[in-house]
Amino acid sequence: MSIRQSNKTTGGWCVTPLLACRRVWGMVVAVAPLWMGAAGLSEAAVRDVVIADVSTRAFSVIWVSDQPVTDTTVRVYADGNGSSDLTPELTVEVTSALIPSAHDLGIVKVDVWGLQASTTYFVETETDGLVYPASGPLLEVTTAAAATAANLDGTPIANDLLIHDLLAPDGGAPANGALLVLKVPSLSQYPLTAFVADGVAAPGTVVDLSNLVSDATGTNAQVTGGTVIEISEYRGLLCTNLDDQKLVRLRRAPDHEETPAISEAEVPSTCFAPGGTAADFNCDGAVNPVDFNEFLIKFGLSNNGAVPDCRFNPDFDLAPDGQIDPVDFNEFLIVFGTTE
Repeated sequence: MSIRQSNKTTGGWCVTPLLACRRVWGMVVAVAPLWMGAAGLSEAAVRDVVIADVSTRAFSVIWVSDQPVTDTTVRVYADGNGSSDLTPELTVEVTSALIPSAHDLGIVKVDVWGLQASTTYFVETETDGLVYPASGPLLEVTTAAAATAANLDGTPIANDLLIHDLLAPDGGAPANGALLVLKVPSLSQYPLTAFVADGVAAPGTVVDLSNLVSDATGTNAQVTGGTVIEISEYRGLLCTNLDDQKLVRLRRAPDHEETPAISEAEVPSTCFAPGGTAADFNCDGAVNPVDFNEFLIKFGLSNNGAVPDCRFNPDFDLAPDGQIDPVDFNEFLIVFGTTE
């Protein structure tokens, strides 16, 4: 087995039989061996790498490893070739190391501070010796242009604190160490993140929508009631198959008090739910064939077994009993074809 690592300065490759590769002064070189287990080489792999929590002076990077994490960091560059390393000038904190169980689940969050506003940076991660991305371009992020608490018309921005319970795959216990990733696709490419029980009682997670940066303005975004939001639950090694570890659910931002402008702690609203049946899975305001196809994909899944199926999504369990079966299908058929 070999590890191939792009040399972004020379365009060459680092190919080694048992060694990790690391960028040094813009060049990728072979370094110390990865951890060797009794069965031979144990090479970590990472996925679901996302830049989040962007502000004028900071951002975070999150990802999931297929092994418990012992040593991890990020490096930040001024250029896409990775030749101008800014990391020594910045503050880098592995926030997930402070969260019980996070690294045991392979879930990592690293915060970076000390940046300049409205500036593009390039990023790579390292997890127990493995550098990501292994080839191709570095991750790219542009910091916010300015922090503002008012809209363009001068009225105050009063976004909500959103609370979402994040449970283990069996739907029972809190998923301690798991991470919420909340994105508002229509407003920002950069999501907000929160660990379970960080600032709120377990199994809750809480994010402040006032921290969302608008792609259009580069400043704080106004999230109006009814805006579609995407909630991803990073559960890591709670799931045997990491392809299924990320549970994605669509919701809508709740209405909030505008006069006077105040922020409230709210639970995200379900999408269009005729008669109380939340069967608008894609949040487009209609229960239609798109939702039917989504339901068919989930049909037959259950979290009632000895090993809960991480593909199970409770949003499709319309008659909640831990399984998506004909009873749920009948509930879906009753509202099929309805629109807002």
